[in-house]
Amino acid sequence: MTYQIEDIERHWKNNHATLHANFRDWLSIFHDLVPMATDVATSLAGQKALAENCTHLLISKGINHTLATYTLISRGLLIDASLTARNAIETFLMLELFATDPTEAYFKEWSNGKEFKPAWVRGKLGSSLHATVRDVMVTCDDDFYETVRVAYSFWSGITHSNLQSAQYSVRSLPDGSLEVPTGGSLRGQDALVNCLFAVTCGGLLRSILIGSAVFNIKLLTDMSNRLVDIQARINAALKMHGMSPNEQRSST
Repeated sequence: MTYQIEDIERHWKNNHATLHANFRDWLSIFHDLVPMATDVATSLAGQKALAENCTHLLISKGINHTLATYTLISRGLLIDASLTARNAIETFLMLELFATDPTEAYFKEWSNGKEFKPAWVRGKLGSSLHATVRDVMVTCDDDFYETVRVAYSFWSGITHSNLQSAQYSVRSLPDGSLEVPTGGSLRGQDALVNCLFAVTCGGLLRSILIGSAVFNIKLLTDMSNRLVDIQARINAALKMHGMSPNEQRSST
């Protein structure tokens, strides 16, 4: 079939309606996280300090990647959403490593052009986060890093033009045949959609917590009740969609 752009736009509108009907909890969480993340980024903008400037850039970059992920999910373009979600997580993990280094050496090296490979960053972070930076103790006792490792491997496997990716770009028809839907599809892709939202929302929340804890403790205090509420809603969404989380325990 030949599609006009107008046809694709109508198709995306239908996919967006499907997303709102089936994933209202994740959408609500994401819509609340984005303005809080931008508040953290805004609080760091224009300061004459390297660590603050780098953190502002990384948080802003991470927000943009999550917005791209949300936009692609809402259209049913899930393979492409997996690529932008991977970019978001790489950015958030780099921020965690840099911001929780009390020497702030990584910020200086990065600003001078040093490249930090994603696998190296994940290796340096280890299995959990415990750090004291600028007299603030940051602790996250959860399995987020392991979840990221599994999701990152999964996304990497389906963002290339291999057979595994075909499972997420075709769908079965009632007569048993297969079709490749033009413009993306959400049909039968609940697990992938949940994975995309769970990991990117978790990464966004952690960046808000760490960015504000290290660089603007007053902002963290002001947001604390909302952050606790969002974490509870993330845990509830994970359980509702059958992902059985180990509840995150974060403190500063």
